[in-house]
Amino acid sequence: PKGETEVFRLKYISGGPLSTAELSLNEAQQEMVHFAEICRNGFSYLRQAVNEPNPDKFDALNDKLIKYEEITDRIEFEIASYLNEVSKNEISEEAADTIKSMYKIIKEMESLGDSGESIGRILKRKNVHGKVFDKSLLDRLNKMMDLVQKGYDVMIANLRNPDLKDISNALNAEYNINECRNHLREEHIVNIENNSYNYLTGVYYIDVLNELEKIGDFLINISEAAIKASNE
Repeated sequence: PKGETEVFRLKYISGGPLSTAELSLNEAQQEMVHFAEICRNGFSYLRQAVNEPNPDKFDALNDKLIKYEEITDRIEFEIASYLNEVSKNEISEEAADTIKSMYKIIKEMESLGDSGESIGRILKRKNVHGKVFDKSLLDRLNKMMDLVQKGYDVMIANLRNPDLKDISNALNAEYNINECRNHLREEHIVNIENNSYNYLTGVYYIDVLNELEKIGDFLINISEAAIKASNE
């Protein structure tokens, strides 16, 4: 994606808190949207990694996932440090509650980076053992990833909305992700009983599927914290 460099540093927060908590939190809010976009970028590499048959190209994508995990760690730390500075001043109860919700949001975003790296590790083990996801397995994973992508998009839309009153978009996205996971899991049990694919391949497939569902959980948690923050 364009702007590789902007990924590695904060865009809106420079130096210490601003004159008022409200202005400072406004800055932190913009920074969280930027952080969310970085997480979505990481997910685009994850999608490519799942679909990449060439081991060398896969390794390059996996390196990106490891790098994104480190980036999400660092950004979480930097935003948290900033919020911590803001909290040291005399702030309203409302601002204190908003900060609490913001801590929750950045923690969940950092978890998104962890999940990307975890899936990279699963795929790497799959490759080391010479297992391949055939077209039918990839089609299923891509269907799941389309729904997770939708989850990312609505999460970002919700974070961008300062007057967030309703997160039914995020609840729907989460519902669809869970339904898809349940359906694919049931189908998988039947396929394993029928020896439709190699057992170990199936293990890696289900591990990736479960990790994608976890990403869905982090995404809904972010929208739930965001609606709290905007209604404090």
